[in-house]
Amino acid sequence: MSGKLSKRTAQISVELATKTFQLKSTIIRNEFNGLIQGLNAAETIMTTVNSGNDFKDMKSTMEVLLLSHAKINSGWYAMVSRGDTVYQSVQKNGALYQHQPIQDFQKTWISKQLRSKDSLTRTAGIVAVKDSLHWLVASRHRLADSSVLIFGLDINLQKLQRYFWGVDSVGRATALVIDEQGRYISNPNEELIGTRVQADTAISSKRTFLADSVSSYEMVNSAYLQVPVVRYYTPLHIASMKWTMVVDTPVFVIDEDTKIIERYVTMLFVSAAVLILLLIAWAQTKWQKEFMLRQQAEMKRQEVSIEKQALSIVAERQQKENALLQLNTLKEKVNPHFLFNSLSSLNALIAQNPDLAKSFVVKLSRVYRYVLESYPNGLATVAEELTFVKEYFFLMKIRFGDALQPLEIQISEAQLQEKIPFMSLQTLIENAVKHNMISKTKPLHIKIESAGDTIVVTNNLQLRNDVKGSGRQGLNYLQSTYAYLGAEKIRYGVEGNTYKCYLPLIHFTP
Repeated sequence: MSGKLSKRTAQISVELATKTFQLKSTIIRNEFNGLIQGLNAAETIMTTVNSGNDFKDMKSTMEVLLLSHAKINSGWYAMVSRGDTVYQSVQKNGALYQHQPIQDFQKTWISKQLRSKDSLTRTAGIVAVKDSLHWLVASRHRLADSSVLIFGLDINLQKLQRYFWGVDSVGRATALVIDEQGRYISNPNEELIGTRVQADTAISSKRTFLADSVSSYEMVNSAYLQVPVVRYYTPLHIASMKWTMVVDTPVFVIDEDTKIIERYVTMLFVSAAVLILLLIAWAQTKWQKEFMLRQQAEMKRQEVSIEKQALSIVAERQQKENALLQLNTLKEKVNPHFLFNSLSSLNALIAQNPDLAKSFVVKLSRVYRYVLESYPNGLATVAEELTFVKEYFFLMKIRFGDALQPLEIQISEAQLQEKIPFMSLQTLIENAVKHNMISKTKPLHIKIESAGDTIVVTNNLQLRNDVKGSGRQGLNYLQSTYAYLGAEKIRYGVEGNTYKCYLPLIHFTP
């Protein structure tokens, strides 16, 4: 009986330790993600930055967004334009933002990222400086005027550890983080940050994997806590960094009352084996049920608390995204400029070709009937979008004549009932017409085709120089729609002499 009790208690200890590990790892993961939220926020305004002059106008806003986290005080940016590179460090002191010369280690690392040939926007690295390890995380962008802009954060990992001391101060577990080179990125013992992993922290081959298949644990003695612990290992991927988080949870110690009962059972067993065995079996079962109920109630309370916090964050984010989605959709639906152009074209047709004018009116009415249709989830089938875009393109063809080549459509039958955002094809065609020169000598050719699990809209590239105030509303609308639905992001950009936009198909109903 004592052996069974010990086995069950050990199992409960591991289960409780796992719950504590999950809570601790979630807190640490959220803290690391929170540190780079300023970088994420700064990236949101890059859609309005097309040149070095644009960046100069937005520089103050960029600095405020970049250093928006309360514990992040050091940022920087660099711009390469026409062979010249300008470096600048930004320090936050209360509400003041001070510009200082870039430090040598920052400049060396930034220069390496500027020379890199990879196409990644987000990059990060660990740099050893005499005062501490520094985590440099950056966002790199090539602007429309061929300038290259890179901006990012400089996070002192020793100062970060002091901040972590106040995070989850009542938690029963301790956490540390190890980088790919086996150095401590975070450690309760601040002196170990930047040093190689100690022998007692090295990952053993005897560990047991959890249900997620990536996290594992083993029973060891902690040199830091000086007690037996359940040690958990789990990946921590932040801003292209592939780290490992190690969480030590003290082994659950059996209640002293249980030990008293075990001694009492042992003492009485010699004189009254049968009676004592029955009494102890009953007492043990009752105690175990009460213990399990108490622990289950506590774990349930913790789970509910975590779920409430997560739901609150998700609800707030979804409300903001939904509001942005509705606003952009409304802007796309109400477009008086297109209506005025269409009416002007119709006025000219009435005298020149009455029959064509009648067809024009029918097409125009179908276009606006579709625009005013209600699509509560913001999605339409590929077939519906193709029907609409053919009507819309007819109106554009009347307006531009031979300067606009016939619309080429190559969509597979299997994709016609898949979903894409409402008015997405029309938005991309309108962007192509708006941003490119259109003439009989330089006609615009637009193609819609299937490519794997995406719909690709392609146009030949002959950009205009007189487009003002576009604000990239069309692409922002599509990006917001895919982000709101949690689907794969759209891809777009120049490929050779063409401009392409890839719309992922959406296979679910939100």
